[in-house]
Amino acid sequence: MRFYTGDDVGLIKGVDIDPAVSLLDAQAAAAKKLRLEAKAKKAASIVAAKGATSNGDAGSGAAGEAVLEGVEVWTQSGTVSRGRGIQQMAVPNATAGGDGDAGAVFVVARADGTVETIAKESGAVVEAHTEQGFAAPVSIKHSGRQITERRYVGVGAVDGTSFISCTNLGEVRCQRFGEDEEPRVLLKLPVEACRMRVHAKSPRVFAVGGREQELSVWDVDAVGTAAAAAEVVAEYRKPTTAPLFRAKNVRPDSLGLRVPVWITDIQFLSDSATAPTVAVSTGYKQIRIYDARADARPIHDWSDGVSAHPITRLLASHAKPELFFADNVGGLHQLDLRTGRVVGGYRGFAGAVTSVALSEDGAMVAGAGLDRFVRVYEADGMRRLLHCAYVKQRVAQLHWDWSVKDVSPEEAERREEDEIWDAMQTRRSKRKAAAC
Repeated sequence: MRFYTGDDVGLIKGVDIDPAVSLLDAQAAAAKKLRLEAKAKKAASIVAAKGATSNGDAGSGAAGEAVLEGVEVWTQSGTVSRGRGIQQMAVPNATAGGDGDAGAVFVVARADGTVETIAKESGAVVEAHTEQGFAAPVSIKHSGRQITERRYVGVGAVDGTSFISCTNLGEVRCQRFGEDEEPRVLLKLPVEACRMRVHAKSPRVFAVGGREQELSVWDVDAVGTAAAAAEVVAEYRKPTTAPLFRAKNVRPDSLGLRVPVWITDIQFLSDSATAPTVAVSTGYKQIRIYDARADARPIHDWSDGVSAHPITRLLASHAKPELFFADNVGGLHQLDLRTGRVVGGYRGFAGAVTSVALSEDGAMVAGAGLDRFVRVYEADGMRRLLHCAYVKQRVAQLHWDWSVKDVSPEEAERREEDEIWDAMQTRRSKRKAAAC
């Protein structure tokens, strides 16, 4: 199995994990290696105490970071630069109406305002666009909070040549790559947006939500602004057309008080883009389901017993009616959409989980975050920890590469036997040719 991570210092890393190597075996091998290294250092210190002291200090960090057997981590793209840290990363869907090679690139939004497409195989930058004035000082007060910087809260590819990006100031841009290209849409939505999500099957449709900003779903081809009407697309303008869907807040609580809004993540649950079903998570420990065909208010509002902490990440399963959600203290949980009940959780994270990914068959779930580990679990059953890999940097985005197929132990054994028989046939044919 193969993963790609985007981290806070601007690197895209690849992680290969051999599913045939169990985590217990890998940990045992790593512990044995550390013990042997410790014995070797101790022996060296007896022979040359003075020189071994400096060598031991230099090598202690490397010994503590022993790579597990069956795990390979490499840097696919980028150089270490915190100013170019990856804030958002997306992989275009090859079946979403774009070109057939859409899945062969990453779309990356960086902390310096650059949006790039990066080739998955070579790691080279294919296209890039830099947002002018992205790093300019900002001072905006909203809902009692002071906003002092811009950051990307979502990015996605419309087709092979265009992208959609959104900042926390509600600045939505749809544009072709290239510095000389005119933007197709510059949309100004309310500030303090927390998440923008592009529809996987219809990438021209996107949803936005945030602090005191209810969920809204927009179509790039249908949105209109005053600047677009005047045929001047030079700055962000408020929309002059209505969105495809705009949610309403839930009704006041039992005391008649307004319920605050804080959307932290968004997931499309249906293939329909014109009347979608959308799930959102909130910083007030809620998960809500909206159906554009039914009502502007949520058809499900799950809060009691869902989470004890603010929910920060949400992932909808493509295989089962389930949601995976993570909170800000390292909890990763599984929720059944049919009942609204939490059916299980995954332990082991030592910090907030910043990204979650699913295997192609939905049988495994992976999570990564501030503790610098990529962990793979059973999605059902005992929900055991199957594999883990240390990637050295704090992970901002995680992608499970479905194009790399895992080979079962039985299949690997069969292929090895086939190779042996093929080699035997080749030798026999050579002997017959020599006899003739």
